[in-house]
Amino acid sequence: MCLAKNYIHKAVMKNEVMSLLKVSSNKVYFDATLGGGGHSREILERGGIVIATDLDDDAIENAELLKGEYKERFFPVKGNFKDGVEILKKVGFERVDGVVADLGLSSNQIENGLRGFSFIRRGPLDMRFDRSTNPVTAYSLLQRVEVSDLATCLRQFADICKAERIAQYIKEYFVKNCQDDTVEFANYLRRCKYIPKSTRIDPVTKIFMAIRMMVNDEINNLKTFLLNLPFMMKNDSVALVITFHSAEDRITKNIFRDFVKKEFIAAGECNLLAKLINKKIITPSAQEVRDNPRSRSAKLRGIHFFIKPEEV
Repeated sequence: MCLAKNYIHKAVMKNEVMSLLKVSSNKVYFDATLGGGGHSREILERGGIVIATDLDDDAIENAELLKGEYKERFFPVKGNFKDGVEILKKVGFERVDGVVADLGLSSNQIENGLRGFSFIRRGPLDMRFDRSTNPVTAYSLLQRVEVSDLATCLRQFADICKAERIAQYIKEYFVKNCQDDTVEFANYLRRCKYIPKSTRIDPVTKIFMAIRMMVNDEINNLKTFLLNLPFMMKNDSVALVITFHSAEDRITKNIFRDFVKKEFIAAGECNLLAKLINKKIITPSAQEVRDNPRSRSAKLRGIHFFIKPEEV
């Protein structure tokens, strides 16, 4: 569901998220990746209070329609989800009953050529979530990045083999001062003999994804967000994270598993414990994948925070 004609986005695994969050009236929820507002709307329709954040100015502007509808129960804030603790305090909350983070791109971002996230529309190699405060576009970053750092990005973020040779090939594009153009860059990548050809997806899809993650520092932001979760959560609260590729899922899985081994100081100096909601990932139903093919790679993991029974 979208909030405005110019912002198209389908919330992924909406039913599964609402079921696990157990949304109820007047409980407080943090939508860490507002996007088109699909998850926020579902929570609001069930009577919840939502604090939502996004780095994308279009998402925040679009959310004003939802704000007009739900007024005092909806608080959209432009920001980075890694600063979740500060964002909650900014609008007058300390902790929440639930968190959802959908790490996928919105259709609006993918299909708007001027954003440069994809090669399906011609546009500049931009790829920034935050165009108003982040001055570094993909084009400018790739002009100056070292081959070794680019290779590390390709290998760690997108599981790409022969990363060093592909990184060197990419650098040659920018050494030659080729066009700041998504389609031209994609065509150049397709001529690289080290990038394996695939019949299922375009072979340069992963390259674009890895560059985007580097431009927006997505992995470090995700780690910080996850590590701050215990300091945002109430007793009997749930945090859900939807990832779309192996690097994000691996980080989420490992941090959640580490949480289970620890105790955290909660409100009232009680000890907050954590328990995995699902030991195996939850994936979209076959029907959802048919209705929304971009959901096919989504993986959902959840964790439940609670106070030790003897301290309640």
